[in-house]
Amino acid sequence: MSDVKQILAYFDSSHDFPEEIAIAAGLDPVKILGDVHMPNDPADQYAQNFTCPQARSFMTDALANSGSWAGIVLAHGCDATHRFYDIWKMHVETPFLYFIDVPMNYGTASAAKFFRAELNRFARALEAQFGVEITNEALKQAIETSNGIKRKLQQLGAMRATKDIPNHDYFDVCMKAVTLPRDDLDAALDETIAAWSDRPEFPADKKKVFLTGSDITYVEWFDLLEEANMRVVRDDLSIGERYFATTIPDKDDPIDAIIDYYFNIPRPATKNPPDPRWDYILAALKASGIDTIVSQNVKFCEVYAYDSVQMQKAMKKAGYRFIHLEREFSPAKDAQTLNRLEAFMETKGEA
Repeated sequence: MSDVKQILAYFDSSHDFPEEIAIAAGLDPVKILGDVHMPNDPADQYAQNFTCPQARSFMTDALANSGSWAGIVLAHGCDATHRFYDIWKMHVETPFLYFIDVPMNYGTASAAKFFRAELNRFARALEAQFGVEITNEALKQAIETSNGIKRKLQQLGAMRATKDIPNHDYFDVCMKAVTLPRDDLDAALDETIAAWSDRPEFPADKKKVFLTGSDITYVEWFDLLEEANMRVVRDDLSIGERYFATTIPDKDDPIDAIIDYYFNIPRPATKNPPDPRWDYILAALKASGIDTIVSQNVKFCEVYAYDSVQMQKAMKKAGYRFIHLEREFSPAKDAQTLNRLEAFMETKGEA
């Protein structure tokens, strides 16, 4: 077990939080994931009920648990993230609340300049709050730790296509990746690699699919796909492949390395332009031989709902099967969605 460190909780919607800076400050970053099994009544006192239910669940989580965290950081992944900062500032008690403004258009010189200033500002804020010094050496060590974890997750992710890895097993690993202390996670991943290596071959009755869309924070939705005989063997979710698809490059300046990393991870629908997201998905489909895409958005996650229309056209034009679903933020089994998935599986067209 790792030494107990202070927890720095963070809330983002598309893997925008630079956890390596928190690690370099001697903190354990833990992603706020909410709990779909708990009512959102606490957060609903402060936010309209047509606001993203997942974001409201995150706030409910924060209201209940902020007393055990050293602080909370929100990174601007989507507008719900952005606007909730103002609400959290007024209603969530925490010794440290911080907002990282992340560029929406990755890859340009101006975006890199802006992001560098934001990352340095965040590092200075952590130093002032926790009485630490975040050196380049500490950042490089944090990057090495992070890359080691990402490489092990890449091993596990690749096994999905060849081994009998149920969706809920993969989801469990992805949840651990953003919630466990780094030392504990490293050991847990080693155990999982050994266990999955002994699994039987990929079952013949399961369909390999690519999963995209809103982040999924509860296992029941993965179980629904499993019941429809769909196995997620590739994805671009931040609680998933976006987190480990690439490693952080080796550079003399660790801040430059972190910027390069974020500019080259699979893009969510919250970033502009959309083309790199589709290019990544098309490349993944071609590399893995998958012909089916399952796209979904949690209700009121409009950015993925809007994006699904153009994405469906792009994927169909490229010859792939595509289904888009809007889901409730609920662990209850959705019989209608299951019927749609099963009907989609039985046809050669799209739904």
